[in-house]
Amino acid sequence: MSDSTRRGGRGLAGRALSGALAGSLALGTVAAAGGALLTAATAAPAGAASVGNTCVPALAPTAAQNAATTGLTSKAVTVGNVSIITGPVPGLFAGAPIGVKAYFAMVNAQGGVNGRKLYVDSKDDAFSGSQNATETQQAMASDFALVGSFSLFDGYGCAALAQNTAVPDVSVTLDSGTNALPNDFSAQPLAFGESNGPIAYYKKHYPKAKTIGAIVSDVASARAQWQGQIAGFEAQGYKLGYVDYVNPLQSDFTTDVINMKNHGVTAVDLTDLDWQVGAIFAQDMATQNWHPQLVFSGGPIYAQQFITHAGGPANTNGFQIGQTQALYLGEDANTVPAVKQFDTYVKKVNPNWSPDLYTAFGWASAQLFVQALKAAGPNPTRGAVIAQLKKITSFNAGNLLGTSNPAAKTPIACYLMAQIKNGKFVRELPAKSGFDCNTTYYQPSGS
Repeated sequence: MSDSTRRGGRGLAGRALSGALAGSLALGTVAAAGGALLTAATAAPAGAASVGNTCVPALAPTAAQNAATTGLTSKAVTVGNVSIITGPVPGLFAGAPIGVKAYFAMVNAQGGVNGRKLYVDSKDDAFSGSQNATETQQAMASDFALVGSFSLFDGYGCAALAQNTAVPDVSVTLDSGTNALPNDFSAQPLAFGESNGPIAYYKKHYPKAKTIGAIVSDVASARAQWQGQIAGFEAQGYKLGYVDYVNPLQSDFTTDVINMKNHGVTAVDLTDLDWQVGAIFAQDMATQNWHPQLVFSGGPIYAQQFITHAGGPANTNGFQIGQTQALYLGEDANTVPAVKQFDTYVKKVNPNWSPDLYTAFGWASAQLFVQALKAAGPNPTRGAVIAQLKKITSFNAGNLLGTSNPAAKTPIACYLMAQIKNGKFVRELPAKSGFDCNTTYYQPSGS
Protein backbone atom coordinates (compact mmCIF):
# COMPACT_ATOMS: atom_id res chain seq x y z
CA MET A 1 0.00 0.00 0.00
CA SER A 2 1.79 3.17 -1.13
CA ASP A 3 1.91 6.32 0.98
CA SER A 4 0.04 8.17 -1.75
CA THR A 5 -3.04 6.07 -1.04
CA ARG A 6 -2.99 6.72 2.70
CA ARG A 7 -4.54 9.72 4.38
CA GLY A 8 -4.82 10.28 8.07
CA GLY A 9 -8.16 11.00 9.70
CA ARG A 10 -9.05 14.67 9.19
CA GLY A 11 -10.48 15.11 12.67
CA LEU A 12 -13.92 16.14 13.78
CA ALA A 13 -15.81 17.89 11.03
CA GLY A 14 -16.80 20.60 13.48
CA ARG A 15 -20.52 20.18 13.15
CA ALA A 16 -23.03 17.59 14.23
CA LEU A 17 -25.38 15.87 11.83
CA SER A 18 -28.85 17.32 11.75
CA GLY A 19 -32.32 15.87 11.45
CA ALA A 20 -32.92 12.15 11.78
CA LEU A 21 -29.21 11.34 11.70
CA ALA A 22 -28.52 13.42 14.81
CA GLY A 23 -27.86 11.35 17.88
CA SER A 24 -27.64 8.06 16.02
CA LEU A 25 -24.32 8.26 14.22
CA ALA A 26 -22.45 5.08 15.05
CA LEU A 27 -18.86 5.48 16.09
CA GLY A 28 -15.56 3.78 15.67
CA THR A 29 -15.72 0.04 15.60
CA VAL A 30 -19.37 0.03 14.74
CA ALA A 31 -17.77 -0.43 11.37
CA ALA A 32 -16.06 -3.52 12.58
CA ALA A 33 -19.17 -4.70 14.23
CA GLY A 34 -21.50 -4.10 11.36
CA GLY A 35 -19.16 -5.21 8.68
CA ALA A 36 -15.80 -6.78 9.19
CA LEU A 37 -16.99 -8.50 12.31
CA LEU A 38 -19.56 -10.23 10.19
CA THR A 39 -16.84 -12.58 9.06
CA ALA A 40 -15.15 -13.09 12.41
CA ALA A 41 -12.72 -15.76 13.73
CA THR A 42 -9.31 -16.34 15.26
CA ALA A 43 -8.63 -14.97 18.67
CA ALA A 44 -5.43 -13.58 20.04
CA PRO A 45 -3.67 -15.69 22.66
CA ALA A 46 -5.21 -15.68 26.12
CA GLY A 47 -4.09 -12.62 28.00
CA ALA A 48 -3.55 -10.51 24.88
CA ALA A 49 -4.06 -6.79 25.26
CA SER A 50 -7.63 -5.58 24.99
CA VAL A 51 -8.91 -2.36 23.45
CA GLY A 52 -8.79 -0.89 26.93
CA ASN A 53 -5.40 -2.52 27.64
CA THR A 54 -6.91 -3.83 30.87
CA CYS A 55 -7.19 -7.56 30.33
CA VAL A 56 -4.96 -9.94 32.26
CA PRO A 57 -4.22 -13.63 31.82
CA ALA A 58 -7.36 -15.62 32.50
CA LEU A 59 -7.51 -17.51 35.79
CA ALA A 60 -8.85 -21.04 36.04
CA PRO A 61 -12.18 -21.03 37.88
CA THR A 62 -12.32 -22.31 41.42
CA ALA A 63 -14.74 -25.03 42.51
CA ALA A 64 -16.82 -22.41 44.31
CA GLN A 65 -16.97 -20.23 41.22
CA ASN A 66 -18.06 -23.16 39.07
CA ALA A 67 -20.78 -24.08 41.57
CA ALA A 68 -22.16 -20.55 41.84
CA THR A 69 -25.84 -19.91 41.09
CA THR A 70 -25.75 -16.13 41.38
CA GLY A 71 -28.81 -14.58 39.73
CA LEU A 72 -30.70 -17.88 39.76
CA THR A 73 -33.85 -18.68 41.76
CA SER A 74 -36.41 -21.44 41.51
CA LYS A 75 -38.54 -19.21 39.29
CA ALA A 76 -36.13 -16.91 37.46
CA VAL A 77 -32.77 -16.47 35.78
CA THR A 78 -31.42 -12.93 35.50
CA VAL A 79 -28.56 -12.09 33.14
CA GLY A 80 -26.63 -8.87 32.70
CA ASN A 81 -26.18 -6.87 29.53
CA VAL A 82 -23.64 -4.04 29.30
CA SER A 83 -24.05 -1.99 26.12
CA ILE A 84 -23.74 1.58 24.90
CA ILE A 85 -27.20 3.09 25.13
CA THR A 86 -26.61 6.76 25.97
CA GLY A 87 -23.63 9.11 25.71
CA PRO A 88 -22.38 11.12 22.71
CA VAL A 89 -24.48 8.93 20.44
CA PRO A 90 -27.76 8.12 22.20
CA GLY A 91 -29.20 4.74 21.31
CA LEU A 92 -25.99 3.58 19.64
CA PHE A 93 -26.33 -0.09 20.60
CA ALA A 94 -29.72 0.00 22.26
CA GLY A 95 -30.70 -2.85 19.97
CA ALA A 96 -28.41 -5.28 21.83
CA PRO A 97 -30.48 -5.57 25.04
CA ILE A 98 -33.69 -5.29 23.01
CA GLY A 99 -32.65 -8.37 21.02
CA VAL A 100 -31.96 -10.32 24.23
CA LYS A 101 -35.28 -9.26 25.74
CA ALA A 102 -37.10 -10.24 22.55
CA TYR A 103 -35.68 -13.77 22.52
CA PHE A 104 -36.34 -14.16 26.24
CA ALA A 105 -39.93 -12.98 25.70
CA MET A 106 -40.43 -15.77 23.17
CA VAL A 107 -38.94 -18.38 25.53
CA ASN A 108 -40.96 -17.06 28.49
CA ALA A 109 -44.15 -17.28 26.43
CA GLN A 110 -43.38 -20.98 26.07
CA GLY A 111 -42.92 -21.46 29.81
CA GLY A 112 -39.29 -20.44 30.26
CA VAL A 113 -36.44 -22.85 30.88
CA ASN A 114 -37.15 -25.63 33.37
CA GLY A 115 -39.87 -23.51 34.91
CA ARG A 116 -37.73 -20.40 35.20
CA LYS A 117 -38.52 -17.13 33.41
CA LEU A 118 -35.63 -15.21 31.89
CA TYR A 119 -34.91 -11.56 32.67
CA VAL A 120 -32.35 -8.97 31.54
CA ASP A 121 -30.52 -6.60 33.87
CA SER A 122 -29.71 -3.95 31.25
CA LYS A 123 -26.77 -1.64 32.00
CA ASP A 124 -25.56 1.37 30.01
CA ASP A 125 -21.85 2.11 29.92
CA ALA A 126 -22.67 5.52 28.36
CA PHE A 127 -19.63 5.41 26.08
CA SER A 128 -17.21 5.06 28.99
CA GLY A 129 -14.53 2.42 29.40
CA SER A 130 -14.33 2.79 33.16
CA GLN A 131 -18.10 2.53 33.44
CA ASN A 132 -18.06 -0.59 31.29
CA ALA A 133 -15.55 -2.16 33.67
CA THR A 134 -17.61 -1.20 36.73
CA GLU A 135 -20.88 -2.44 35.27
CA THR A 136 -19.34 -5.70 34.10
CA GLN A 137 -18.16 -6.31 37.68
CA GLN A 138 -21.62 -5.41 39.02
CA ALA A 139 -23.32 -7.81 36.61
CA MET A 140 -20.96 -10.62 37.59
CA ALA A 141 -21.75 -9.97 41.26
CA SER A 142 -25.53 -10.08 40.85
CA ASP A 143 -26.45 -11.81 37.58
CA PHE A 144 -26.02 -15.40 36.40
CA ALA A 145 -24.21 -14.51 33.17
CA LEU A 146 -23.63 -11.71 30.70
CA VAL A 147 -25.65 -12.11 27.52
CA GLY A 148 -25.78 -10.05 24.35
CA SER A 149 -23.61 -7.15 25.52
CA PHE A 150 -22.30 -4.85 22.79
CA SER A 151 -19.93 -1.95 23.39
CA LEU A 152 -16.92 -0.30 21.85
CA PHE A 153 -15.41 -0.52 25.33
CA ASP A 154 -15.92 -4.19 26.15
CA GLY A 155 -12.16 -4.51 26.47
CA TYR A 156 -12.41 -2.67 29.77
CA GLY A 157 -14.66 -5.35 31.22
CA CYS A 158 -12.25 -8.05 30.12
CA ALA A 159 -10.19 -7.92 33.32
CA ALA A 160 -13.19 -8.76 35.49
CA LEU A 161 -14.22 -11.63 33.23
CA ALA A 162 -10.67 -12.96 33.28
CA GLN A 163 -10.73 -13.09 37.09
CA ASN A 164 -13.83 -15.31 37.20
CA THR A 165 -13.94 -17.51 34.14
CA ALA A 166 -16.91 -19.47 35.48
CA VAL A 167 -19.15 -16.54 34.53
CA PRO A 168 -20.50 -17.09 31.00
CA ASP A 169 -20.12 -14.12 28.68
CA VAL A 170 -22.28 -14.93 25.66
CA SER A 171 -21.85 -11.80 23.58
CA VAL A 172 -20.45 -10.59 20.27
CA THR A 173 -17.21 -8.82 21.15
CA LEU A 174 -15.03 -6.36 19.26
CA ASP A 175 -12.06 -6.99 21.53
CA SER A 176 -9.40 -9.63 20.86
CA GLY A 177 -8.54 -10.02 24.55
CA THR A 178 -12.15 -10.66 25.51
CA ASN A 179 -12.63 -12.97 22.55
CA ALA A 180 -9.69 -15.06 23.78
CA LEU A 181 -11.18 -15.66 27.23
CA PRO A 182 -12.31 -19.25 27.92
CA ASN A 183 -15.67 -17.99 29.22
CA ASP A 184 -16.45 -15.84 26.18
CA PHE A 185 -18.72 -17.43 23.56
CA SER A 186 -19.91 -15.54 20.51
CA ALA A 187 -22.61 -16.31 17.97
CA GLN A 188 -20.32 -14.54 15.51
CA PRO A 189 -16.72 -14.98 16.68
CA LEU A 190 -14.15 -12.27 16.13
CA ALA A 191 -11.52 -12.60 13.39
CA PHE A 192 -9.44 -10.65 10.94
CA GLY A 193 -9.92 -11.67 7.34
CA GLU A 194 -12.60 -12.02 4.70
CA SER A 195 -14.98 -14.62 3.33
CA ASN A 196 -13.94 -15.47 -0.22
CA GLY A 197 -17.58 -15.88 -1.25
CA PRO A 198 -18.54 -12.24 -1.85
CA ILE A 199 -15.16 -11.58 -3.48
CA ALA A 200 -15.78 -14.36 -5.99
CA TYR A 201 -19.26 -12.93 -6.63
CA TYR A 202 -17.86 -9.46 -7.37
CA LYS A 203 -15.16 -10.89 -9.63
CA LYS A 204 -17.79 -12.71 -11.66
CA HIS A 205 -20.33 -9.91 -11.96
CA TYR A 206 -18.02 -6.87 -11.97
CA PRO A 207 -14.83 -8.20 -13.60
CA LYS A 208 -13.39 -4.75 -14.39
CA ALA A 209 -13.97 -3.26 -10.95
CA LYS A 210 -10.63 -4.23 -9.42
CA THR A 211 -9.38 -0.98 -7.84
CA ILE A 212 -10.84 -0.50 -4.36
CA GLY A 213 -11.47 2.71 -2.46
CA ALA A 214 -12.65 2.87 1.15
CA ILE A 215 -13.20 5.11 4.12
CA VAL A 216 -12.47 3.49 7.46
CA SER A 217 -13.26 4.65 10.98
CA ASP A 218 -10.03 5.81 12.56
CA VAL A 219 -9.96 3.49 15.56
CA ALA A 220 -7.72 0.54 16.27
CA SER A 221 -10.18 -2.31 15.85
CA ALA A 222 -11.71 -0.91 12.65
CA ARG A 223 -8.23 -0.46 11.18
CA ALA A 224 -7.35 -4.05 12.12
CA GLN A 225 -10.55 -5.37 10.53
CA TRP A 226 -9.88 -3.34 7.39
CA GLN A 227 -6.36 -4.72 7.03
CA GLY A 228 -7.73 -8.26 7.12
CA GLN A 229 -10.40 -7.44 4.55
CA ILE A 230 -8.16 -5.72 2.05
CA ALA A 231 -5.65 -8.56 2.35
CA GLY A 232 -8.43 -10.94 1.33
CA PHE A 233 -9.25 -8.84 -1.74
CA GLU A 234 -5.60 -8.38 -2.71
CA ALA A 235 -5.11 -12.15 -2.53
CA GLN A 236 -7.79 -12.38 -5.26
CA GLY A 237 -6.12 -9.86 -7.57
CA TYR A 238 -7.66 -6.59 -6.39
CA LYS A 239 -5.58 -3.53 -5.64
CA LEU A 240 -6.06 -0.66 -3.23
CA GLY A 241 -6.48 2.69 -4.92
CA TYR A 242 -7.37 4.88 -1.98
CA VAL A 243 -8.22 4.69 1.72
CA ASP A 244 -8.97 7.42 4.23
CA TYR A 245 -9.06 6.80 7.98
CA VAL A 246 -11.73 9.22 9.13
CA ASN A 247 -13.09 10.58 12.36
CA PRO A 248 -16.31 8.69 13.02
CA LEU A 249 -18.24 11.96 13.41
CA GLN A 250 -17.15 13.34 10.07
CA SER A 251 -20.13 14.46 8.00
CA ASP A 252 -18.73 15.46 4.61
CA PHE A 253 -16.82 13.14 2.30
CA THR A 254 -16.68 15.25 -0.85
CA THR A 255 -12.88 15.30 -0.76
CA ASP A 256 -12.78 11.51 -0.48
CA VAL A 257 -15.16 11.11 -3.40
CA ILE A 258 -13.02 13.38 -5.57
CA ASN A 259 -9.81 11.65 -4.51
CA MET A 260 -11.23 8.19 -5.20
CA LYS A 261 -12.29 9.32 -8.64
CA ASN A 262 -8.82 10.78 -9.30
CA HIS A 263 -7.13 7.59 -8.07
CA GLY A 264 -9.03 5.45 -10.57
CA VAL A 265 -11.20 3.69 -8.00
CA THR A 266 -13.78 1.42 -9.62
CA ALA A 267 -15.08 -0.40 -6.51
CA VAL A 268 -16.10 1.40 -3.31
CA ASP A 269 -16.12 -0.55 -0.05
CA LEU A 270 -18.71 0.68 2.50
CA THR A 271 -17.99 -2.01 5.09
CA ASP A 272 -15.87 -0.34 7.77
CA LEU A 273 -18.36 2.33 8.72
CA ASP A 274 -21.97 2.59 9.88
CA TRP A 275 -25.05 3.03 7.71
CA GLN A 276 -25.32 6.72 8.58
CA VAL A 277 -21.84 7.51 7.25
CA GLY A 278 -22.51 5.29 4.24
CA ALA A 279 -25.63 7.32 3.50
CA ILE A 280 -23.68 10.58 3.57
CA PHE A 281 -21.02 9.09 1.30
CA ALA A 282 -23.68 7.97 -1.18
CA GLN A 283 -25.12 11.48 -1.22
CA ASP A 284 -21.67 12.96 -1.84
CA MET A 285 -21.07 10.53 -4.73
CA ALA A 286 -24.36 11.60 -6.30
CA THR A 287 -23.57 15.29 -5.84
CA GLN A 288 -20.25 14.78 -7.65
CA ASN A 289 -22.04 12.72 -10.33
CA TRP A 290 -19.63 9.88 -9.71
CA HIS A 291 -20.92 6.38 -10.32
CA PRO A 292 -18.25 3.69 -9.81
CA GLN A 293 -18.89 0.28 -11.34
CA LEU A 294 -19.31 -1.38 -7.94
CA VAL A 295 -20.37 -0.14 -4.51
CA PHE A 296 -20.48 -2.88 -1.89
CA SER A 297 -20.77 -3.48 1.83
CA GLY A 298 -20.22 -6.37 4.21
CA GLY A 299 -23.49 -5.50 5.90
CA PRO A 300 -23.62 -2.07 7.60
CA ILE A 301 -25.74 -0.43 4.90
CA TYR A 302 -28.38 -3.15 5.31
CA ALA A 303 -30.60 -0.94 7.44
CA GLN A 304 -34.16 0.27 7.01
CA GLN A 305 -33.10 3.91 7.09
CA PHE A 306 -30.11 3.73 4.76
CA ILE A 307 -31.82 4.12 1.38
CA THR A 308 -33.92 7.11 2.46
CA HIS A 309 -31.04 8.95 4.10
CA ALA A 310 -28.76 8.23 1.16
CA GLY A 311 -31.12 10.17 -1.10
CA GLY A 312 -33.41 7.38 -2.27
CA PRO A 313 -33.25 4.71 -4.97
CA ALA A 314 -31.57 6.98 -7.52
CA ASN A 315 -28.49 7.20 -5.30
CA THR A 316 -28.40 3.60 -4.10
CA ASN A 317 -29.81 1.25 -6.75
CA GLY A 318 -27.24 -1.39 -7.61
CA PHE A 319 -25.38 -1.29 -4.30
CA GLN A 320 -24.30 -4.80 -3.31
CA ILE A 321 -24.46 -6.39 0.14
CA GLY A 322 -22.60 -9.57 1.03
CA GLN A 323 -23.36 -10.59 4.61
CA THR A 324 -23.53 -13.52 6.98
CA GLN A 325 -26.98 -12.75 8.40
CA ALA A 326 -30.33 -13.57 6.84
CA LEU A 327 -32.34 -10.61 5.55
CA TYR A 328 -33.79 -10.03 9.00
CA LEU A 329 -35.57 -6.76 8.17
CA GLY A 330 -38.40 -8.93 6.85
CA GLU A 331 -37.40 -9.96 3.36
CA ASP A 332 -36.68 -13.52 4.53
CA ALA A 333 -39.63 -13.76 6.93
CA ASN A 334 -41.61 -16.11 4.67
CA THR A 335 -38.75 -18.58 4.17
CA VAL A 336 -36.78 -18.40 7.44
CA PRO A 337 -39.02 -18.94 10.50
CA ALA A 338 -36.36 -17.40 12.78
CA VAL A 339 -36.63 -14.10 10.91
CA LYS A 340 -40.38 -13.97 11.44
CA GLN A 341 -39.94 -14.82 15.13
CA PHE A 342 -37.23 -12.20 15.47
CA ASP A 343 -39.28 -9.44 13.84
CA THR A 344 -42.42 -10.40 15.75
CA TYR A 345 -40.91 -10.45 19.23
CA VAL A 346 -38.76 -7.35 18.73
CA LYS A 347 -41.98 -5.46 18.00
CA LYS A 348 -43.62 -6.99 21.04
CA VAL A 349 -40.94 -5.81 23.46
CA ASN A 350 -40.38 -2.46 21.73
CA PRO A 351 -43.02 -1.50 19.12
CA ASN A 352 -41.11 1.63 18.08
CA TRP A 353 -37.77 -0.05 17.48
CA SER A 354 -36.46 -0.80 13.98
CA PRO A 355 -34.33 -3.96 14.20
CA ASP A 356 -30.66 -3.54 13.34
CA LEU A 357 -27.53 -5.66 13.33
CA TYR A 358 -27.02 -5.24 17.08
CA THR A 359 -30.58 -6.37 17.77
CA ALA A 360 -29.84 -9.50 15.74
CA PHE A 361 -26.62 -10.04 17.70
CA GLY A 362 -28.55 -9.72 20.99
CA TRP A 363 -31.18 -12.22 19.84
CA ALA A 364 -28.58 -14.74 18.62
CA SER A 365 -26.53 -14.39 21.81
CA ALA A 366 -29.65 -15.04 23.90
CA GLN A 367 -30.45 -18.14 21.85
CA LEU A 368 -26.91 -19.48 22.29
CA PHE A 369 -27.13 -18.94 26.06
CA VAL A 370 -30.57 -20.58 26.32
CA GLN A 371 -29.35 -23.63 24.40
CA ALA A 372 -26.58 -24.14 26.98
CA LEU A 373 -28.87 -23.32 29.91
CA LYS A 374 -31.37 -25.98 28.85
CA ALA A 375 -28.62 -28.54 28.39
CA ALA A 376 -27.28 -27.80 31.88
CA GLY A 377 -30.42 -29.38 33.37
CA PRO A 378 -32.94 -28.37 36.03
CA ASN A 379 -30.28 -27.27 38.55
CA PRO A 380 -27.77 -25.29 36.50
CA THR A 381 -24.63 -23.68 37.84
CA ARG A 382 -22.40 -21.20 36.11
CA GLY A 383 -19.79 -23.89 35.56
CA ALA A 384 -22.35 -26.31 34.14
CA VAL A 385 -23.49 -23.74 31.58
CA ILE A 386 -19.87 -23.04 30.59
CA ALA A 387 -19.39 -26.79 30.12
CA GLN A 388 -22.39 -26.93 27.80
CA LEU A 389 -21.26 -23.87 25.84
CA LYS A 390 -17.97 -25.65 25.17
CA LYS A 391 -19.95 -28.41 23.47
CA ILE A 392 -21.69 -26.10 20.97
CA THR A 393 -19.57 -26.52 17.86
CA SER A 394 -22.23 -25.56 15.32
CA PHE A 395 -24.62 -22.65 15.71
CA ASN A 396 -26.69 -20.52 13.33
CA ALA A 397 -29.55 -19.16 15.47
CA GLY A 398 -32.14 -21.03 13.43
CA ASN A 399 -30.55 -19.82 10.17
CA LEU A 400 -30.72 -16.19 11.26
CA LEU A 401 -26.92 -16.38 10.87
CA GLY A 402 -24.55 -18.45 8.85
CA THR A 403 -23.06 -21.34 10.81
CA SER A 404 -20.13 -20.72 13.14
CA ASN A 405 -18.33 -22.74 15.82
CA PRO A 406 -18.64 -20.77 19.08
CA ALA A 407 -16.66 -23.30 21.11
CA ALA A 408 -13.64 -23.11 18.80
CA LYS A 409 -14.19 -19.40 17.99
CA THR A 410 -14.13 -20.07 14.25
CA PRO A 411 -15.78 -17.69 11.80
CA ILE A 412 -18.79 -17.70 9.54
CA ALA A 413 -17.66 -18.29 5.98
CA CYS A 414 -21.18 -18.82 4.56
CA TYR A 415 -22.74 -15.74 3.04
CA LEU A 416 -25.64 -14.37 1.04
CA MET A 417 -25.76 -11.66 -1.58
CA ALA A 418 -28.38 -8.94 -1.89
CA GLN A 419 -28.73 -5.83 -4.01
CA ILE A 420 -30.67 -2.60 -3.67
CA LYS A 421 -33.24 -2.59 -6.47
CA ASN A 422 -35.93 0.07 -6.81
CA GLY A 423 -35.35 1.17 -3.26
CA LYS A 424 -35.59 -2.33 -1.72
CA PHE A 425 -33.13 -4.97 -0.54
CA VAL A 426 -33.48 -7.95 -2.88
CA ARG A 427 -31.86 -11.34 -2.27
CA GLU A 428 -29.69 -12.53 -5.14
CA LEU A 429 -27.70 -15.54 -3.90
CA PRO A 430 -28.99 -18.02 -2.89
CA ALA A 431 -32.08 -16.93 -4.73
CA LYS A 432 -34.74 -18.10 -2.27
CA SER A 433 -33.28 -18.60 1.20
CA GLY A 434 -30.28 -19.72 3.17
CA PHE A 435 -26.58 -19.14 2.61
CA ASP A 436 -23.96 -20.16 0.09
CA CYS A 437 -21.42 -22.22 2.00
CA ASN A 438 -19.38 -23.30 -1.00
CA THR A 439 -16.55 -21.01 -0.03
CA THR A 440 -13.61 -20.56 2.32
CA TYR A 441 -12.54 -17.92 4.80
CA TYR A 442 -9.32 -16.04 4.06
CA GLN A 443 -7.09 -15.19 7.00
CA PRO A 444 -3.81 -13.34 6.49
CA SER A 445 -0.78 -15.23 7.78
CA GLY A 446 -0.07 -14.44 11.40
CA SER A 447 -3.64 -13.38 12.19
